[in-house]
Amino acid sequence: MANIAIVGAGQAGLFLGFGLLEDGHAVTLFSDQTADAILNGQLPSGMGLFEDAVKKEAALGLTFWEDVMTRGEGAVLELINPDGSVGLHIAPPVPRPHRSVDQRLKNSWWMKELERRGASIRIVPLANQDELDRHVAGFDLVLVATGKGSISTLFSRDAERSPFDRPQRHITGFHVKNFRPELRSGTIRILPGLGEVVITPFYGRENIKGRFLLIEGIPGGPLDYLPRALPGRELLKEVQQNLRGLLPGQLEDLQDAELPSEQCWLRGTLTPTVRHPVGRLPSGKAVLGLGDAIMLHDPLAAQGGNNATHMADFYRTRIREHAGQPFTAEWMQRTFDDFWQIYGQYAMGVTAGLLMPPTPHQQAVLVSAHHVPAVATALIDGLYDPRALFPWFVNPATTREFLHSKGVPAELLERLWNPASGVAGN
Repeated sequence: MANIAIVGAGQAGLFLGFGLLEDGHAVTLFSDQTADAILNGQLPSGMGLFEDAVKKEAALGLTFWEDVMTRGEGAVLELINPDGSVGLHIAPPVPRPHRSVDQRLKNSWWMKELERRGASIRIVPLANQDELDRHVAGFDLVLVATGKGSISTLFSRDAERSPFDRPQRHITGFHVKNFRPELRSGTIRILPGLGEVVITPFYGRENIKGRFLLIEGIPGGPLDYLPRALPGRELLKEVQQNLRGLLPGQLEDLQDAELPSEQCWLRGTLTPTVRHPVGRLPSGKAVLGLGDAIMLHDPLAAQGGNNATHMADFYRTRIREHAGQPFTAEWMQRTFDDFWQIYGQYAMGVTAGLLMPPTPHQQAVLVSAHHVPAVATALIDGLYDPRALFPWFVNPATTREFLHSKGVPAELLERLWNPASGVAGN
């Protein structure tokens, strides 16, 4: 069995560590924070996992909060009219489950559990590549699942696979309590030209069955809170007041919501990016990137944590199949390229697709999903498994036939594809 180093104590690195231990490898996890420091830190994200990723966690005995958390039971997509009313309401008749556990709670717990199961945990500074190089000398394989400091320059940007060169949204997020009623579905409200408002069930560090409120603001618009230099509790009040005007009568259950602590919010930007998966340390040692280190997703489509989980699981399989052979740079590149082909490209495609204005044929899909439950199911299923949206949602040549197969009435299809209507037209 191999002696493997994992750098980074997030979803991807920790999950892979458990799988490699189960396969009999020696695992050393490097982190620049202790488990307690992670638990007591600032909220990093509102990461949610869909059913397939949760099943992979369950197979490794890692779903520790199933009996106490509120489990998400579906997703609703709404397009909001300029006056704030709901224009289109899209909800599948049979919802699929999802889970969202505070990463501070989850990662700190997992880190201790990984050590209990036999991994070596090393808390060391990871500020630069020279330090990392010294720490990982002698390992058969090094996987880097973090991008802090100069480590972020290990993996150069892949311009051909990266959909954007700048942030598409300014992101503000809150873990809130006292959200009434205790709804189980997640809701994505799309405000064309302004951004999106997402609310999902969330189990917090404080053992609170709360909600995660995500504001995805188009820069410079009324949902862009990046310029607001306010503490979290004051900013949440401003957001609540603003949403009352933008979504009149829709979010009354949010008005009593509050932060469990001042650490339960976040704000920032990121650019959805794909990076070349093989990095070289100063010594020349090749390392393989994992998770957010090489595939960074905007949180709107909720692909980041799911993609990281599936990538880690895929890497685990390839490492098992490669037993006894050297982990060369060529093997690393081939491993990521294969993952990109079977899953990664679709996850990034969905992320990019939600951040762009819908094309005419996608508008036709949305209208059809509002009227036909089977189309609503297919559309929402594409968030849970992005491969399900291809090619029919992205390729206009296949869209009409797909909608017809799902039972969209011929008269509606004709109206949607009438060039004079300005909806699809091709």
